[in-house]
Amino acid sequence: MPVTTTSVAPGTSIGDTTTTNPPVDLPGNPFTLGVASGDPDDGKVILWTRLAPDPVDSQRAGMPDEPVDVEWQVALDEDFTNIVTAGRDTTDAALAHSVHVDVGGLAAGVDYFYRFTVGEFTSPVGRTRVFPRVDATLARLKVAVVNCQMREFAQYGAYRDVVEQQPDLVVHLGDYIYEYSFEQALPGRRPLPHRPLVTLADFRQRFASYKSDPDLQAAHQVAPFVCMWDDHEVANNYAGDTLPDPSRRPRQVRALRAAAYRAYWEHLPLRLAPPDGPDMTLFRNFTFGDLATLHLLDERQYADVPPCRTPDDIDDFGDCEEVDEPREYLGRTQQAWLDETAGLAGATWNLIGNPTVVAGVNGGTADAPAYYLDTWDGYPQARRRFLEVLDSDRMPNPIVLTGDYHAGMVADVHEEPGDPSTSVVCTELMAPAISSVTFGLDPAVNPHVRHAVVRNGYLLAEITRDAVEAQFRIVEDPADRQSRVETESTWRVTAGDKRARRV
Repeated sequence: MPVTTTSVAPGTSIGDTTTTNPPVDLPGNPFTLGVASGDPDDGKVILWTRLAPDPVDSQRAGMPDEPVDVEWQVALDEDFTNIVTAGRDTTDAALAHSVHVDVGGLAAGVDYFYRFTVGEFTSPVGRTRVFPRVDATLARLKVAVVNCQMREFAQYGAYRDVVEQQPDLVVHLGDYIYEYSFEQALPGRRPLPHRPLVTLADFRQRFASYKSDPDLQAAHQVAPFVCMWDDHEVANNYAGDTLPDPSRRPRQVRALRAAAYRAYWEHLPLRLAPPDGPDMTLFRNFTFGDLATLHLLDERQYADVPPCRTPDDIDDFGDCEEVDEPREYLGRTQQAWLDETAGLAGATWNLIGNPTVVAGVNGGTADAPAYYLDTWDGYPQARRRFLEVLDSDRMPNPIVLTGDYHAGMVADVHEEPGDPSTSVVCTELMAPAISSVTFGLDPAVNPHVRHAVVRNGYLLAEITRDAVEAQFRIVEDPADRQSRVETESTWRVTAGDKRARRV
């Protein structure tokens, strides 16, 4: 006999789930965007879907204005013969008919299966799991690290491989969507709307375009995701209330953030209340027993304007005397949170989910260095404060997991990045881009980068008590959905050793 519960995201009011709403007449299957789970915590996990019979419709995605009841079930088997909990949630147009159910009372380390039902329609089945408390033992954790999934010019073959690898967790480090108009794209992959994103309706359409991809849906169905945004979820190189485009005033940027943040929440399995405005606290951490703690950092919302930005040169690439001036990157509140929570869990490993490169990248020459100044390279004083935390006794065995750069890297993070004569603080493992255009770098002027992979793919890490072993999983042909995916190289960081070694 199933136990019936009703659960909603903490702090979220999404309707009266104690009464039953009249059935609605839907024009077709509402589960076109799939299902997902995320933010696994002690005995609980968020289950997500969005009802959208016509997913790229700019108004209601084919849904009526009325509230809609959604039944959900969690079981120990894919056939749902052993249901452990079930309930009903209510969603409506104000939430873009998205559903965020916070299911508790689950056992750690067990695979659970979940599904949703609306009327005659039943969703695909998803698989999820939760992880043990900090005072419990966890021997092994398999994590896929992904980022930068520009859908328009490549297929999601990397996500097909994620499904085949069956990770326990997927960590997404940003650029879940791209906001450009995309006048050109692969056949069938030009997204809606056909213009740069401005309004909430625009962002909803773009997310729906991306989430319609079957390989992305399959990846969400196979494991829980934990997500952090980068810049393209709002606009390229945004920092705080500013854009590189000087014609966009702070008030306009905050309106853009409000629309973008709301759509982000509506389309991902986040344990957060829906944002009502241009602010959403997304930095947070997750503990996986006594094995590992994952700290996710927000490096866009609180950042000061990058140095060297001028109306005539808005690429945030270069160098100037302003770089050494004090400016915030994480912001004071997030920095204080990191200071306070560093090492509290007492886990063997501290994984830093970090959207932009920490170790530094010189994109110029030895005589004329140039840096991507919207990353940590533009905020050296803030980076020193950050590295002091990583280099302290409070945070044993730190490893930085990074996205954004559109290449894979193994890099030594030095106490003074750019100065290899200073001590190594930790290893940085940068995940290749799922599908975005790749970037190279000159190893002659980046000696701290010990290995670079200028290919599409992702990072697959196996975490044990003794070591973190990471594979660069690389897509042979990004334009081919069925392309072969293989391991380019494998690197191991042993507990107590700050540098990675090639296996």
